[in-house]
Amino acid sequence: MAGQRSFYDILGVPQDATEADIRAAFRRLARERHPDRFSGPARRQAEAEFQAITEAFNVLADRKAREKYDQSLARPVMDSRSSPKDLAKALLARAVTALKSGDTRQAGELLVQAVAHDPDNARARHLYGLFLAQHAGRLEEGLRQLDQAVKLDSLNVKLLLDASRLFAKARMFARATRLATMAMDLAPDDPVVESWYRQLEEGVRRGEVPSG
Repeated sequence: MAGQRSFYDILGVPQDATEADIRAAFRRLARERHPDRFSGPARRQAEAEFQAITEAFNVLADRKAREKYDQSLARPVMDSRSSPKDLAKALLARAVTALKSGDTRQAGELLVQAVAHDPDNARARHLYGLFLAQHAGRLEEGLRQLDQAVKLDSLNVKLLLDASRLFAKARMFARATRLATMAMDLAPDDPVVESWYRQLEEGVRRGEVPSG
């Protein structure tokens, strides 16, 4: 897949996106990039983009087709000509597939390699941080990965929420609140963001770790 946009890239969703996320992304892109909104050369470009968007949606919205596609991503061609960033993307795709299948040992190894190949890959640090936080005694390491991920991608609402939850788990409430506030500023109408923000406020007031 090196040099090519994956179907996930085309729709602008992560590889672990839910079916609802995929459908929402398709609806948004269909409105924004529908060829009827353009004319002349711009219309021809929009037609090509819309065809790619539709193809991506048709595969990712079908469970069996998506599983087959994910397997193809998990077997990328990695050779000496691949850049470190391409290698990191390939390793990350394999890590996500391993996580989905429950192979946590392999997933952990792949995430370590992905971060090593591209330390500026916020997605790799995000997933690696969440992975570490699930293992006893490694929460602090996970927080460091998430902290770096936020520095690399401070406009990612899901990342901000995940980081806020884990900092709250570590009882680092000031940091958790700052991250939740950043998420609220970016997505003030998102019910998930608002719910967590209110839970965190209440938890801080009581000095308790929120359950959300």
